[in-house]
Amino acid sequence: MSDWKNTFERNRVIPPHSQTARQASGSSPGLQLVFKQIDGLHIKQSESPPSLQYQLRVTLFDSGHQLFFGRTWKSGSHSVSGTQGQSGRVLFNEVVYFHTSLCLSSVVAVVELVSLSTRADGSQDAVGSGFGLLQLFTGHADSSISQGEGRLSLFNGTPRALLHPTLKDPLQCECNPETISCSAVLSKRSLS
Repeated sequence: MSDWKNTFERNRVIPPHSQTARQASGSSPGLQLVFKQIDGLHIKQSESPPSLQYQLRVTLFDSGHQLFFGRTWKSGSHSVSGTQGQSGRVLFNEVVYFHTSLCLSSVVAVVELVSLSTRADGSQDAVGSGFGLLQLFTGHADSSISQGEGRLSLFNGTPRALLHPTLKDPLQCECNPETISCSAVLSKRSLS
C-alpha cells in the first residue's frame, strides 16, 4: 500500500459534533464489549454454510445530533454453523476495548452484522445484514455504564437509516421497526 493510503487509513477518525464535544467529561473511562455469538440467522437454500462469512462492526453514534463519530471497529470474519433452511449461529467471541469522554445518554454504539462474500477477483463484498443500538450510558455525564450480559435485537436494514432527517429519536428506532429473527449475545462492563 502506498504511503498516502497508509496515512489515510491510520488517521480516518470522524470527530464528534462540536456541541457534544463541549459536554465531554474530563475523564475518559475505558469500556469493554464482548460479542459472544449471533443466534437465529436464517440460512437460505442458495447459500452454503461453509462459504458464509460474517463480520461485526461497531461505531459510536450521537443520537442527539444524528452523527456517527470515532473509528469503526471491525471483527474478523467468522463462518456460520447450521444447515440450509434452518437457523444458524455465528460464534464471534470478540472483545472490543474503547474509551470516550462523551459519557452521555445520547451516545450509543451501533452494532452492524455484515455478510461477506468473495468475488471472482478475490476481493470481498460486504453487505449489511442488520444492526442494533446498544445504549452505553444511562443518564448524564456522571452516570456509569449498565453492567452485565444480555441480548441485542437486530433491526433489518442499514444503520444509515439513523441519518434520515425525519427520524427524531433514533433510540426508539421507528425507522425500521421490523426486527430480524437473530440476536447478538454480548456483555459489557466499565473498566474504570
